[in-house]
Amino acid sequence: MTILDRYIGLALARSALLVILILLPLFILLDLVQQLDDVGTGNYGLVDALIYEVFLMPNYLLSLVPFTALLGTSMALGGLAHTNELTAMRASGISIQRIGLATLKSGALFILFAIVIMEWIAPPLHQQAVKRQSLALSGGNILIEKQGSWIHQGKRFTYIRNIHEGHTLADIHIFEFDPEKQQLNFYLHADRAEMKDRKQWLYKDLTLKSYKEKDVVTLHEAEQVRESYLTERQLRVLQLPIDSLPPTGLYQYLKYLRSSAQATERFEMVFWQKVTFPVTVIIMMLCSFPFVFGSLRTSSAGKRIVLATITGISFQLASQLLVNLGLVLNISPLLTTLLPIVTILLLGAVFMRRAL
Repeated sequence: MTILDRYIGLALARSALLVILILLPLFILLDLVQQLDDVGTGNYGLVDALIYEVFLMPNYLLSLVPFTALLGTSMALGGLAHTNELTAMRASGISIQRIGLATLKSGALFILFAIVIMEWIAPPLHQQAVKRQSLALSGGNILIEKQGSWIHQGKRFTYIRNIHEGHTLADIHIFEFDPEKQQLNFYLHADRAEMKDRKQWLYKDLTLKSYKEKDVVTLHEAEQVRESYLTERQLRVLQLPIDSLPPTGLYQYLKYLRSSAQATERFEMVFWQKVTFPVTVIIMMLCSFPFVFGSLRTSSAGKRIVLATITGISFQLASQLLVNLGLVLNISPLLTTLLPIVTILLLGAVFMRRAL
């Protein structure tokens, strides 16, 4: 890296760090306020809520990266413009393209750091946070593992290997014991179970075994409606959030869902958002250039920062709106993910051309 690359990189790093130090505690505080509603449920206390927020810090950091890229770049280059350093660079023969390239070089390191967090740091911490929270909320009668989940309710133990879309269970095992005789009283296995209402489930491909003294009665049925063994709260805490999966893990899970002919739209949406994440960050950095180079003399640094902030917030709102609209109208997840990215790229190119 040249002296110019290092100088702009340090300016960008300082601005990005300032944005993160301001916004990250705000995100944590807002979510902590919501967590306080669950404090007192089961064994979930204030310390558990604080630990939960600490584990989710990498996730919050990732959600701030695109906005930080836009605002941090605007602040860094805007600060250089305010002190006439950009003017001096251009007067010495350094083109805007060269300054932009130096900025993107530093942004590439920022993106690489974010990808490492997305793949190897944030997912395991997020999943651990959910597991700790679910165990505390359940009062200690739920255990979530990679291979499945165990639920203890009185004399009944339930094992569930997979939960799809929150209300469809796969590979369910239910063991019911007689505490007086200290023996297995009833066993049920079902390949799938779908929620009919809050109190009933439709179990499919069942195997039921009743143990009476020395006799074992086995029954096989294609499907059967039985009482629900889980509450809605237990279902919510059992299912790991979609965004807690790394991109590679989400891709493998998508393959599994397609092979079993299950709905994949929501998972595809999250997957494409993760895959296009580096592109989003680069485009947000590029979109900060018109606010800087197009108004070195006519606009103050504060105005440039406000315009960049409005752009970032508008992009995030438009992206979320398109995601929800795409899910409702069954539009291709890839299309709804790329549309706001391409739109803001074209708008940025138009404004940059006018500015120059």
